[in-house]
Amino acid sequence: MIKTSRVRRHNLTALDAACVGLLLAYFLHFALLALGAGFREDEMMNLYRYWFAGASKSIEANLCFWSTFYRPAGTLYYLPLYHFFSLNPLPYRIVQVSILAATIPIFFYLARLLSGSRAVAFLITLAMCYHGQMASLVFVGSFIYDVLCGFFYFVALTYYVYTRETGLALRPAQLAIFLALYVCALNSKEMAVSLPLIVFIYEALKCPRLRDRSDFVRQNWRAAIPAFVASLVTSIYIYGKLSGPHSLANLEAYHPVYSWHRFTLTNAHFMNDLFYDSASRIGRWVLFGWPVVFFYAFWRRDRLLQLMAFWVVITPLPLAFIPSRGGPMLYIVLFGWATIFARLVSDLIALAGKVTALSGPRTATLSTFATGAVAVAFAVFTNWQNQRFDTTRALLNSEEKSLHVIQAFRSLALHPEPGSRILLRPEKRFYQNGYYPLFVASLVWNDHSLRIYVEGEQRLDEREIAEISYVISFTEFQAKLVRAPKPDHA
Repeated sequence: MIKTSRVRRHNLTALDAACVGLLLAYFLHFALLALGAGFREDEMMNLYRYWFAGASKSIEANLCFWSTFYRPAGTLYYLPLYHFFSLNPLPYRIVQVSILAATIPIFFYLARLLSGSRAVAFLITLAMCYHGQMASLVFVGSFIYDVLCGFFYFVALTYYVYTRETGLALRPAQLAIFLALYVCALNSKEMAVSLPLIVFIYEALKCPRLRDRSDFVRQNWRAAIPAFVASLVTSIYIYGKLSGPHSLANLEAYHPVYSWHRFTLTNAHFMNDLFYDSASRIGRWVLFGWPVVFFYAFWRRDRLLQLMAFWVVITPLPLAFIPSRGGPMLYIVLFGWATIFARLVSDLIALAGKVTALSGPRTATLSTFATGAVAVAFAVFTNWQNQRFDTTRALLNSEEKSLHVIQAFRSLALHPEPGSRILLRPEKRFYQNGYYPLFVASLVWNDHSLRIYVEGEQRLDEREIAEISYVISFTEFQAKLVRAPKPDHA
């Protein structure tokens, strides 16, 4: 067992519970509108992918996390909901919002463990609750991968930090739990690969300082075992994901370009998104500020700031070399900047207390009121930015199309015979993915034996054309049965 030089134990109090309750109410102020959202085209594709693969293959892919099966944790979300609720979007949105809400107390407790301050934890979690440029996390179902990845990532890190802050090393069973949570994060989305490095840096900063390097290694090597094992898991994951013929890296949208120009360009874009100012060059100025963050963190000898200085550089790396990403994909990155913001506010409040020569209860009162004032100002600013960009309305409107198409196919009241061949004939193309009608029709009829074709997307020979039983023409709002099998009067 490894004893550390500093042990923190945090038992959540009624005041902590009240803080979490207030944060949840703040989150729901923005999120409840999402319950009226529908489906986007890419969510129909995601659901069809897992439906087509089937439950057994999807579950196997979650165990074989290194396979090129597309983000297998999605099946744990999509298939049960589809089984019980079909294509009713409300349960999907309730679950997505619930996962985000469940992550809020995780943020608070993790920040409490790392900072030892309720005020800092409150400000961090407030920033994590809702960000206008990441509204898709709440309102767009296809970003469930980011939601799941963030949830498992922070649960795994919180579990690890909680165990280590007691002053003991992880036992084998605890290590297994940590790795299982990490694999769930990897199965949700690839950006989770940064976790082992974050854990390693956390341990390196936590280790007691020793003059002799050999003594340092001898007394602390066990602390590196979880990070080493998690890194081994990551190596297997990356090799499997990159080596298969269906690897995402083979697609242009995910093909990495390892260059300093791409790194600085994408990180500047990330900063612009985080600061609600994508049209300016603020991102590049923040990049120049990275060394300042490191200098201040190590000059201040603040382990939390030191960890977050590394965090804001490391966690964007999985996204930093592929074509431009942003918005909700910065969910994990945001935690680092939110923590730096909260700690700086805390330091400024403490400095104000010293300048005004306050002491005792007056200092605590100043800290409470100042933190509250900053929190209110931040919440008002976030609400203003959300209304300024009007992202909520735009996101909700973009999800109505799939509901119209689903209703159009259902209005036929058609129950095709098993094994039937069906040709879908769009009167006018109103969708981006050419196979989108196939996804919707397959999910509406829920029959794996059907053979469904989309006119203009597949080439059919004369035999296949002759075997078609149903021809359906459709628009976004209406579907018509052009041809159907003649009834058998025998």
